[in-house]
Amino acid sequence: MLEKKKQKRLDFVKYLNDDYTIVIARHPRFHWMSHTESNYVYFLYITRTQNRFIDEKTAAVARYNILCFQQIYSSYSCLMKSLYAVISEYLLDANKILEVFLLCEKLREQYGEQQVLRD
Repeated sequence: MLEKKKQKRLDFVKYLNDDYTIVIARHPRFHWMSHTESNYVYFLYITRTQNRFIDEKTAAVARYNILCFQQIYSSYSCLMKSLYAVISEYLLDANKILEVFLLCEKLREQYGEQQVLRD
């Protein structure tokens, strides 16, 4: 018998640009979030890598990730409505902003899998 391989749903996307890393993730909706019909909540994280001295005597340098922005969104549409305003502060090139939006499409909730969770 041939079994169909289940495709794993994508739970996050990552975009790297110079020193900035943009991660957008989705997670099944928390049971206490009753104000939304979406099955997922979405998280946006933006970090910046920075070199810092870790030892005064040897001048050793290490890379640190510094959190610049984090936010949780109750649905995909809420994420997309505010994404441009947030991303445009860190990415100045319109083509790079478009690439982030296209990556977000991979996280969009498909209508076939959309079933409203009941508590």
